Amino acid sequence: MSSRRKFYTLVICIALFLVLRRTANTGTEVKMASKYSNPVVIIGSGLAGLSTANQLVLKHKIPIVLLDKASSLGGNSIKASSGINGAFTGTQKSLDVEDSEIAFYQDTVSSAKNAGVRTLMSKLATDSSSAISWLQQDFSLKLDLLAQLGGHSAPRTHRSSGKLPPGFEIVQALSNSLKSLSESNPQMVQIHLNSKVFDVKIVDKKVTSVEYYDQDGVAQRVHTENVVFCSGGFGFSKELLDKYAPALKNLPTTNGAQTTGDGQQLIEKLGGKLIDMSEVQVHPTGFVDPSDPHSNWKFLAAEALRGLGGVLLNPLTGRRFVNELGTRDVVTAAIQSKCPQDDNKALLVMSEAVYANYKNNMDFYIFKKLIRKTTVAELANNVPISASELASELQTYSSEASDIFNRVSRINNFGTEVDENTKIYVGEITPVVHFTMGGAKIDEHTRILDSFDKPIAEGLFAAGEVSGGVHGANRLGGSSLLECVVFGRTAADTIAAKL
Repeated sequence: MSSRRKFYTLVICIALFLVLRRTANTGTEVKMASKYSNPVVIIGSGLAGLSTANQLVLKHKIPIVLLDKASSLGGNSIKASSGINGAFTGTQKSLDVEDSEIAFYQDTVSSAKNAGVRTLMSKLATDSSSAISWLQQDFSLKLDLLAQLGGHSAPRTHRSSGKLPPGFEIVQALSNSLKSLSESNPQMVQIHLNSKVFDVKIVDKKVTSVEYYDQDGVAQRVHTENVVFCSGGFGFSKELLDKYAPALKNLPTTNGAQTTGDGQQLIEKLGGKLIDMSEVQVHPTGFVDPSDPHSNWKFLAAEALRGLGGVLLNPLTGRRFVNELGTRDVVTAAIQSKCPQDDNKALLVMSEAVYANYKNNMDFYIFKKLIRKTTVAELANNVPISASELASELQTYSSEASDIFNRVSRINNFGTEVDENTKIYVGEITPVVHFTMGGAKIDEHTRILDSFDKPIAEGLFAAGEVSGGVHGANRLGGSSLLECVVFGRTAADTIAAKL
């Protein structure tokens, strides 16, 4: 053998040795890359989509393609400002809060008003504590503060003590995780924004591909055996509201323009059953922007504002008229029946203690001119009672042991001595279309079901607001983010178990 041939033989041997050694050290990655030749396609990049994607990639090492017709990640989840529910969590234990999964489940069922699917509600409550732990441990989120929202029997809505609102903070953490993975390992994570899905191909009851228009309007196809719909609700679609809840089509909304029910319509086309589509939640408190009071889009006045001690006053009387911690449908009905009939506006009044407890959010609302700092005397100029009568109303709320409205909690009240000079924070609110409880019927494994409660095809899943049955006729505040995490992770785990 010539010296040159010996040299090349040696080089080849060394190269083979290095490849084999690298394969031995990274056997999982090589195995995963070969085993899962086709990625899981996730439609929608709200918290449900982000939870599904992170669970698939980080825990199960399964590649994903994330498609969203929007130009940025996050969906409506990024706007959530009250927090995420969980029971019985480490945060609750550290703050000596008594709660349980059973109590949470019972609150959910009571709020649902005989609608929805009990097994899904049970899963929501049962998996809630692990969902909070996942966010805290895997994404370093504090979630160290609690609020008690309407319909809850204990403080269980978690948020962090940092400066970011909970929806934004959670979405940012999970988005950054995916973006980092996409940059470091594009074979595992591909993100395509401005990409609208128009079809899912099914052959012999099995998913084969997803078709979408890319940002240039060119039709593209992704071969896959698993698709997870995380495309959100239909609260912005006047067409679907008119079809399923016509009485609400003229109400303003908190939903962004992307929330048009594309996922529900495609799922129905594929043979999936839609349930509870007429159950559209009207949130009682959307801020009325003084600079644009007639806008169809309203910024949500977080339920935490009431949960932490804000009260609602009737502008026609200057008096309280409802238990601010009633379920959303009850508070909405009270505003619509007792406040001015032409615009259904009420006043949301908060103490300085509420401001201190919720400072970052309050500062943002003040910056947006949705809340103003004022005094009892100045507010009295806009209601038909005197400053002393208004002060007495707030004093009664702050001091009565027995609340005539049976409010569960009156923390962060207006103090022991309320007078005309007491500093308060005031915003004008009105009911708004906020959340659509209806959607694709799923089982506790997130498989999309048909009219006979059978999976419509192998490899079709749904999580988040695109699905129905989790909340029944009325969603508890703080459960939208929780639903996304619980069922997004479940979809990922179901796919991993199948593969």
